Amino acid sequence: MKRIAVLGGGNGAQALAGHLASKGFPVTLFEHPEFRHSIRCLEETKTIELTGAIEARGTLAEVTTDPAAVRDAEILYFLAPSFAQEAVFSLIAPFLGRGQRLLLMPGNFGSLVLKEALGSRLPEGFLAAESDTMPYACRIEAPGVVNVWGIKNFMAASALPASKTGDFIASVQDAFPVPLKPAPNVLSIGLSNTNMILHCPTMIMNAGRIESGDGRFRFYAEGMTDSVCAVMEAMDRERMAVGKALGLDLLSTMDDMKELYSINGESLRETILNNGAYCGHGADSPASMKYRYLTEDVPYLLVPVFEIGKKLGIPLPVTESIIRLASVIAGEDYLVTGRTLGGLDLDGVNG
Repeated sequence: MKRIAVLGGGNGAQALAGHLASKGFPVTLFEHPEFRHSIRCLEETKTIELTGAIEARGTLAEVTTDPAAVRDAEILYFLAPSFAQEAVFSLIAPFLGRGQRLLLMPGNFGSLVLKEALGSRLPEGFLAAESDTMPYACRIEAPGVVNVWGIKNFMAASALPASKTGDFIASVQDAFPVPLKPAPNVLSIGLSNTNMILHCPTMIMNAGRIESGDGRFRFYAEGMTDSVCAVMEAMDRERMAVGKALGLDLLSTMDDMKELYSINGESLRETILNNGAYCGHGADSPASMKYRYLTEDVPYLLVPVFEIGKKLGIPLPVTESIIRLASVIAGEDYLVTGRTLGGLDLDGVNG
């Protein structure tokens, strides 16, 4: 069985670590030392229980904040937030080995950052790839217990460079829970992450409700009303226009959801309501506006999409408005501090 390191201690990381461990893979769960509190219980029990769409229990080989633990892994799965990518890359860089495979989930253009920051330090045969999402819709319910609301039918992935994608998928597929389908390149992967469409306008347009303290609500079922979906669809058209200019045939958010979860709907609103993974449970809205639906999805998804559009001469007025409103709420100009892709080698994505 292939040796696996899962990087991160949140919902998706624990779900993947527990699921793969339950299948017999030796899994090491690594978390950045600053966030050790998220895995403290697992350091003692080394056990993760999955409930809901997956009923399983996995015992991990190791739970640690020591980056040296990734040295012996054949496959590394990164499921920490995008804002942690560079910090984790710098920690694990001295311990990366020849021939290792690293999959960023979601990538959010992170392989470009990895190449820029560590390209000269990466060992021979090391290969990184990105996906636009992670396998599960899930939440941690209690220490060591993850409720899996749904599991995707497949995921798209692309290596950097894209010419290596087939080799990458072949080397990890038997140690991954869903089929991986090759995508054209990592730009396609970043542009295909529909979290930016689903999460960001819903947060902005429900800000009063989130901050009022009147109780949490069903973020997808109740927060994504017809008006919110209209803004989503306008942003979606802008996103797909950027993809078209790059020669990429991107799915709409509605069609993407239908394919990933085998559901139907005549409109985006109806499709969301038909998605049991999103709407089949109780209140799940963020408790504050300082949540990754804004703090990650705006600077690491919307900003690079906007910047690519600007370079291509494609106006993205609705996307820009959401970025600017999110910046005001955060007290931070995301068009300055976000992932602008400036200086990164966008021409080398195909290989």
